[in-house]
Amino acid sequence: MKKSTTAIGVGAAAFFALGSACANTSSVTLYGLADIAFTHSSNKGGSSFNGLENGRFLASRIGFRGQEDLGGGLRAIFVMESGVDLDTGTSSSSAAFFNRQAWVGMSSAQWGALTLGRQTSPLFDNVAKFTGGPTFGINGAAVDGVALPGSAAGRFENTMSPPRFNNSIKYTSQRMEGFKVIGMYGFGEVAGEASAGQLQTVVVDYNKGPFDAAVGYFSKNCPNAGGCTADQGRDKVLALLGGYDFKLAHVGLVYTRQNHAKNVKDMNADVWTVRVLVPYGLWSFSAGYHLQNDRTVANQDVRQLNLGVSYDLSKRSTLYSFYSRQRVSNGGIASMGLMNSSNSKQNQLVAGIRHFF
Repeated sequence: MKKSTTAIGVGAAAFFALGSACANTSSVTLYGLADIAFTHSSNKGGSSFNGLENGRFLASRIGFRGQEDLGGGLRAIFVMESGVDLDTGTSSSSAAFFNRQAWVGMSSAQWGALTLGRQTSPLFDNVAKFTGGPTFGINGAAVDGVALPGSAAGRFENTMSPPRFNNSIKYTSQRMEGFKVIGMYGFGEVAGEASAGQLQTVVVDYNKGPFDAAVGYFSKNCPNAGGCTADQGRDKVLALLGGYDFKLAHVGLVYTRQNHAKNVKDMNADVWTVRVLVPYGLWSFSAGYHLQNDRTVANQDVRQLNLGVSYDLSKRSTLYSFYSRQRVSNGGIASMGLMNSSNSKQNQLVAGIRHFF
């Protein structure tokens, strides 16, 4: 542990020493996103549902980002971002105010960026890039990661990995010859057990003209001291991503394979995702299909279709509408946007407005 800590300290010191210490300019920006929509669900707890829901295109948020020019291509950077529920005016998290992001670091024009704090994972960043945002049509309508115990829709996080991690160090390289590398290491912070809860994830991204591709790997140790118990396993995700811009349409493909999801032994699944985005002036049309192959004994596969349309009122304001249909096999419970159905089927239709500021 001492050797590991020393190596990190020496590397960080060398990175921060690059460039001149003479400050030139600094800036802090207040930014955010406001998103709310009318939502109809065919089945929420056994009945249809109509109401206003927050962030059905992209999650509403408010944040601060800043930078200081230190000279020689070196900058100090930070982000602090908090989720907001517009339908109630409350914070989207009772546990943390800056629940979305909270990090600080250094960025070099030559060597890339090194940041520390609560950050999005490299897999999340790339899944959003290849399949577009919202990643699954309706925000929160993922075919994995939904908080629904006992259903295939709630046991896996192999596409999002999950989105954010505390106590993490993240490095993002500059793009060279089309390649960029993003790596993250998370401290488990279990006293006396350095490996407990540790995570490692890395993504190699390649971009050449209209073609984009990436491969990613994620691994998270069991959270308890003493290693994994008999009913636990090391959470591992492999991701293959690709996209091509045909000008008339953009096509994105994602495949992920997860073993021992959330450190539960033999909680295994694969997810295939394809999305087509067609821009037409101020309009955008999208279609996506997702298949989750549940590799547990329950074998509750998930299939989901998403159709969407949006219209840009301006560079900052957009009207949108999405339709999603989810089906779960072998007695699984459908759920989109944390709305649990009473059976294996659910349809949702949303129409809303999104505004950046």
